[in-house]
This record gives sequence, structure tokens and C-alpha cells, in this order.
Amino acid sequence: MNTTNTVLYLNCFSGISGDMMLGVLLDVLGTDDLETRLKGLALENYSVNVTRTRKEGITGLDVKVICDENHPHRGLGDILDIIDNSEIAPGAAARAKKAFRLMAEAEGSVHGMSPDDVHFHEVGAVDSIVDIVGSSILMEELGPDKVVFSALNVGSGTVHCAHGEFPVPAPATIRLLEGVPVFSNGQPMERVTPTGAVLARVFADSFGVIPPGVVKKTGYGIGDHASDLVNVVQGVLLDVEDSLQEAHAQAEGHVHAHPHDHDHHHDHHHDNDHHHDHDHDHVHVHDHEHEHEHAAAGSARGDRTACK
Repeated sequence: MNTTNTVLYLNCFSGISGDMMLGVLLDVLGTDDLETRLKGLALENYSVNVTRTRKEGITGLDVKVICDENHPHRGLGDILDIIDNSEIAPGAAARAKKAFRLMAEAEGSVHGMSPDDVHFHEVGAVDSIVDIVGSSILMEELGPDKVVFSALNVGSGTVHCAHGEFPVPAPATIRLLEGVPVFSNGQPMERVTPTGAVLARVFADSFGVIPPGVVKKTGYGIGDHASDLVNVVQGVLLDVEDSLQEAHAQAEGHVHAHPHDHDHHHDHHHDNDHHHDHDHDHVHVHDHEHEHEHAAAGSARGDRTACK
């Protein structure tokens, strides 16, 4: 007997970032109320502004996180503690914690250190935490049976920072995208941010083109920066029959994400986060993205700064 599943398809033709993910998930859910959904998050001194905006003729939700914090350094353990102290659904918490672990592993790999010794700068700030935890909460609420991403448009060129020119994608971003299909299109700029990359890793069941099915809802997450490609991510919620989905995946050669990239909430997984004190000095990782607002290289995202 054929069964029908709900599939969320995310079309990242212009890239993906944390706030664009918040916007598209809210729009597909049919709400602009992010603040209520974040009430259980154990963070203070921030607010969220969600507006319906038109970008090059396409209407969607533009999400901005506003905070007074001056980007303090937080380690992986600090962020996991924030999530553990938050009153959010277990599935959302598991996704958010997985995202920050992946980011710590990527940064540690790039900088030659243990993930436990990485002290985040930008991605440890309030706005990045809200992007990742908020997106995890919204995905849990939407609850699709499967999530399919398009290949990711990563952009091209370089990004200027205090230490010189860095290639696009940035080193930690491209590390996060190992195993993910990517391409480059449009004018040179950074189109996939570290936050966008890690959310794709955590959420995606597979990557490919839109599966055959019946469209239920659509939505758009808006970014602020202008480029030759409209700066949005498109979300499509579909009803898809199992047999059609499997045949389509085989015909189109969908890339399935590695099994360890997905938390299945019905299993018996236990998070045992052991935080060890280190006598040596922590190495602070200063991501280039927030150090240069409105850099010439630009960004795909609609964040307050270049990227997270």
C-alpha cells in the first residue's frame, strides 16, 4: 500500500544563512510570531524583528535578531549549557546541540585544535544562537517526514578580514559542506554562511531537485543584501507518495546525507556532555564575518553583519 509523506524542499539557488532559514520556516508555517516560540530560550537582552518584505518582486519574511551583547567568546560547553537550561522540545534541543558540535569540529579542524578548546566569536553570539536554536524549534514544529535541500550556491571570490583575504567558501564553511553538493552562480560574494551550512547539514535527509508531489504550502526567507540573484531561499511543502519519491530519487541521483548527520528522535541516544577544565589558555577563534560589516565581498544573508 502506498503511503504519502510530507516533504519540505528548500531551494537554495541564491545561498542560505541562519536568518534566511528562520524566515522561510516561519513563512511555510504561516506565522510571523517567532518571539513566542523563543520564550523558553535561556538568553537575555535580545529581541527579534520579523517583517514581511518584498525582494525583487518576491514577498517573504525578513528576520533580524537585535541584541546589546558585544559578541563575547563562548566555548562549546557554554552554548550546550544554554541549550540544556532552555525550555524547548527535546528534538529541537538535540538538533541545536548537534549543530554547535559540528561547528566546533569544523573550527577545530581548520585551526588545528580540539573542538573543546574552540571559543566561538561570532557563532557564539546571541544572534547566531537564536538563528540555530530558533530554526531547530521551527523545524520541530513543522515536523516534515523528510527534508530535501537543493545543491547549495556557495558563491565565489574572497572575503577581506583583518588577517587578509579568505577564499569563498570560508575555511570552516567548506569543512562543514563536506559531502554536500555545491555550485557557484552569480556575482562573486559569500552566499552560504557557516550557520546556513551547518543547518543544512543537520536538517537535510538528502540533496537534489524537488521531488514529484502535490504542493501544500510555499514560503520565502529574505536576506538583506542585493545581488544579481534575488536574495531569498524558497521553501515548498509537498505531499509525496513513497513509490514516486523513491523512483525519483534513483532517477535524479539524490545525495543522501550520512546517517550520523541526523538525530532520529525515536532512538535511545543520550547526550553525555563532559566539560573538562583545561589548564592551558583557550584559543579564541575570531571568525572573519562579523569583523567587517558591509565588506566588499558582501554576503547572501540578511543578518546584521556579514555572516554567521
